[in-house]
Amino acid sequence: MTRIAMYAEPLPPSGGIDARSVRRTLGTYSMDFWELFLRETLQNSWDAATGDRPAEFSVDGWPLDAGQLQSLHRLLPGADLDTSDLRVLTVTDTGTRGLTGPTRADRVGEDDPRNFVDLVRNVGRHPDKGFAGGTYGYGKAVLFEASSIDTVVIFTRIRTTAGLQCRLIGMSLTDPYRVGRRQYTGRHWWGVPHSDVGVEPITGPMAEHMARAIGLTRLSGDATGTSIMVIAPRIGEEHLSDVVAVMADTATRYAWPNTVGQGGSPPGLTLRFTCDGSRIDLPDPATDARLRYFVEAHRHCRSVFDGAAGDHPWPWTVEEIVGSRPEQRLGVLAWRTYRAAASGSHARPPAEIALIRRPGLVVEYRNVTPDPFGHAISGVFIADPELDEDFARAEPPTHDRWQPRLAQRQRYARNPVSQALNRIDRVFRERRAGNATAPTTEAATGVSRLANVLGTLLDTQAGGTDTRIPTGSDNAVPHPPTTPSGAPATHAGTPTAGNGGNGRQQANHGRGPRSAPGPALRFHPRPRQTLLADGGRAVEFDIDITGSSGASLALIAQPLVAVADGAPEPADETTPVEVLHWRDRDNGDLTPGPRLNLTTVTSEHWTVTLTQPADAAVTVRVRQEEVTPR
Repeated sequence: MTRIAMYAEPLPPSGGIDARSVRRTLGTYSMDFWELFLRETLQNSWDAATGDRPAEFSVDGWPLDAGQLQSLHRLLPGADLDTSDLRVLTVTDTGTRGLTGPTRADRVGEDDPRNFVDLVRNVGRHPDKGFAGGTYGYGKAVLFEASSIDTVVIFTRIRTTAGLQCRLIGMSLTDPYRVGRRQYTGRHWWGVPHSDVGVEPITGPMAEHMARAIGLTRLSGDATGTSIMVIAPRIGEEHLSDVVAVMADTATRYAWPNTVGQGGSPPGLTLRFTCDGSRIDLPDPATDARLRYFVEAHRHCRSVFDGAAGDHPWPWTVEEIVGSRPEQRLGVLAWRTYRAAASGSHARPPAEIALIRRPGLVVEYRNVTPDPFGHAISGVFIADPELDEDFARAEPPTHDRWQPRLAQRQRYARNPVSQALNRIDRVFRERRAGNATAPTTEAATGVSRLANVLGTLLDTQAGGTDTRIPTGSDNAVPHPPTTPSGAPATHAGTPTAGNGGNGRQQANHGRGPRSAPGPALRFHPRPRQTLLADGGRAVEFDIDITGSSGASLALIAQPLVAVADGAPEPADETTPVEVLHWRDRDNGDLTPGPRLNLTTVTSEHWTVTLTQPADAAVTVRVRQEEVTPR
């Protein structure tokens, strides 16, 4: 049987780097550690994909059984494994090349890959590897940070000119230490003793047998790839199942560009997560409420890179982001607004752009200036492949953001990464500035303009409509408010959106006695149509309320519809329309349903939201109702 030993690296007489320095190479990071762990391991796995078939990335957590623990003791003699309840976490990729190349760092071929030595022997990244997603050797520090005993086992199967080869090696990074008068770096390996390098990996059938004995079974048959086992994950008081769930969610949020098919092609990446033998179900990004608009945006961006011409359907905005000096395409931006699901009365809807470059993984979700009308914003920016090296240089070892200063090649040269981020931010900053105040006058308003489009969605931006959507004549005469019988609505308390003039109505205007003047209502001239989180259509009317006397009053919003360009009528079961809520535009508070009770502290600025049928124009009538004190 092959003898296995541990080799502790002594500090060479000429000096060198110690293990503590290796672990510090990660620097700072802006996310949960296990999110970082997932992103770094996934980057490296995806970078090693062969491309001739989909890659599979798996994470498994479980407690070792007695036989597996005994086998691990044989593989890692001298390691701190003194526990009967030892848990492990494994990361496996298949459909990848595996850790190819020589096993010694001093052996160099002209075109030889160096994946094994870059992970197991070296510190940092070889310059010949370029800037693909997972080529930063510094990121290996997450493997040892993840282990409470700083130890991992690495198993890989590769294809060589002589056929398949398996390699198995243990590795640990501890603090540097002294034994007698000898200084050690803190780097350790377990393998077959070798006079030149301390130990070499176990290879051949022995490596295969020992890997299976400790539970590394994901690399079945003749599949090539790599499995890394983290011994005793550093989870503190957390349950391992919770840690695996965090990683599953992280993979869903950051790897979706590669887990959805593109242009009829199957997905390039499959994800699997299990804990204690139970598989964690992952959502389909194309239908997931958090991700579906990002997936659509990604498709629109890809179509531009693929040379597709023509307009993109509303409500999408797709544009090339262009730099200056030299004038060049920096990337493509696609985004849209939509009505966010209610998540608390004071919650701000998200406004995020997913930043992506060539490996196809999301670098970060960049916050942009919020929508001026309280809608959510989702979009994608894909860096131009011709500038991939610049954007890759801008990533720290954690790959979690773009830092333009890292991509600065010359002191005063134009920085494409900085330009791209600034131009993305400017798109949304200028959009908000251009909509800082809603328009106060317009000839065609309310139901007459909506009747012209008969339920077609209008642009959400005030002050203009999307050129891809037909609009009515600017001289259109709006329909007056009507009663259910079709006669003009002249009775008290029923101002209607789209009544012409300046949109002002007295809420209790009309005949008959009145005890006190009611509030004046002003309908803003342009309603906004949007999409709800479930994909349904909705229309919003901005209403200003002034002159409330503080009496016990309520405003009741009643939807009206105009079918086939007919006069507006109250909605009924044939054309159902629902008043979803009143929204305070000052603080975002929602009042569900059609009724808004007025008090002395009621805000003056409100938005009424109604559902929008596909075949009818919608407006709203607001009536007043006295509230009888109890």
